[in-house]
Amino acid sequence: MILSNQTYMQLAFVTFLFLALLTLPLRDIVTVGFFDISDLFVSFMIAVFIGYMINELMPANTAISIGLFMFIVVSVVTGVVLLNIFVIIPFRSRSENSSATSIQQLEGKEGTVSVSITADGVGEVIVYTGFTKINKMAKIYESGNESIAFIEQGTNILVMDVKDSILYVIPYTNTIQATNKQTPTWNTKHKK
Repeated sequence: MILSNQTYMQLAFVTFLFLALLTLPLRDIVTVGFFDISDLFVSFMIAVFIGYMINELMPANTAISIGLFMFIVVSVVTGVVLLNIFVIIPFRSRSENSSATSIQQLEGKEGTVSVSITADGVGEVIVYTGFTKINKMAKIYESGNESIAFIEQGTNILVMDVKDSILYVIPYTNTIQATNKQTPTWNTKHKK
């Protein structure tokens, strides 16, 4: 019987481990909300390990029955589903909500060009959001009214649109910052 042969159990364990690792990229494709193809192979791997340990602890003449093994498989699958529902999915959703700013939220933010942007090329900008700065690829925003051919490094920009993870920007001068840089004319002292 296969379940009583330790070599077959070890081979089954290694096979399910290999299949679980091989199907990791398919997790988002072959899934049922809270249970995916990789979880299935991990469940079989755990069940085979438990079956192997039961066979090791039992006397030499007795073997694990198919009914007991199926009960172990169903129990492990149920345990993995419950673990996904009550632990993994809630923590994953919290981490996505508390993570850094979404790229769509960068629209309307100010930043600085870190790699010059040409009319038909892609550059890089640094956008400041709160206490963090985000480096993203950027292109020149075409508004139809005026055509900008080049934005040089160090220029302040405004993010006008976000498409396909690329920021579309225009040169921008904040009026408050511009007034702070002007020299006052009412209190000038001339040296002779």
